[in-house]
Amino acid sequence: MGSPYTNTKQASDQPSKLQRLSKRILYITTFALTCAAIYTAIQSTRAPDTSTAETQSPRGSIQKLLNPETFMAAYLAINCKAPLLQTTQTIRVTGKIDDGTKNENFVLIKKQPDLMLFTISREAHQITFGVNGQTVWRRIRTPNREPHSTTIDGSEAQTWKSQARFYDRIIEAHLGNGHITAIESAEWEDSECLKVHVTDAEGEKIETFIDPQSMHPLAETQTLPDGTLQKTLYSDYRDVDGMPIPFFMTTYINDKVMNRIQLNSASLNTGIISKLFEIPDSLAK
Repeated sequence: MGSPYTNTKQASDQPSKLQRLSKRILYITTFALTCAAIYTAIQSTRAPDTSTAETQSPRGSIQKLLNPETFMAAYLAINCKAPLLQTTQTIRVTGKIDDGTKNENFVLIKKQPDLMLFTISREAHQITFGVNGQTVWRRIRTPNREPHSTTIDGSEAQTWKSQARFYDRIIEAHLGNGHITAIESAEWEDSECLKVHVTDAEGEKIETFIDPQSMHPLAETQTLPDGTLQKTLYSDYRDVDGMPIPFFMTTYINDKVMNRIQLNSASLNTGIISKLFEIPDSLAK
């Protein structure tokens, strides 16, 4: 993927690489920080049922789950129960990303409805992307320099605003921000599953593979604007204040591993104030 960050000039090329990496991370992590739970690797690799009987789920047969209303009721019951959907206002996670050559730390914070901060650190450099409603900005901190901030617009800004959504695309579609275009029977790792086609509020098309036994996503695939296929697998989900969150993710581009993400912590409703997401003073003037 080519870098869209051509507006920021630095004496070193490190911030530029950091910007490219941070965008790839965000494509992955934002899905992980939603109400979508992730099924374990054991389930995704279990032996297929060779019987001719229709696959059954605690939520009903696959054929029944092809009905959008039945599917959505089952999905919310497992992945984002009514109290969570009504009361969750903020989420904060920390973690590391491994691109095969190095591990780097990141922090992602979101607050309803459209506030987000994403910060990644590389050695002494730190870059933060912020979304505050319709305004997107970037701040780079380097040693012995004043922080450099700039606003972001165009297609790059639209990408960040899209990633600031609070819930996964299936739940967002349920809330009216996009729509589910189809639900069909499919296979993932030789096991029968549901494949949910979603067109989000920005017009992006995504396919999510759901295990019918757990109603948890197994993987997500998306064709990127440059024609490459991005695939993300999820595992090691943990309960965080009643919300299941995956703590390990692997992303592929055209079947090549691009990076692996390991979350260190996650928390909901930690009292994050809106002021934290305010536009830097140098841009607000």
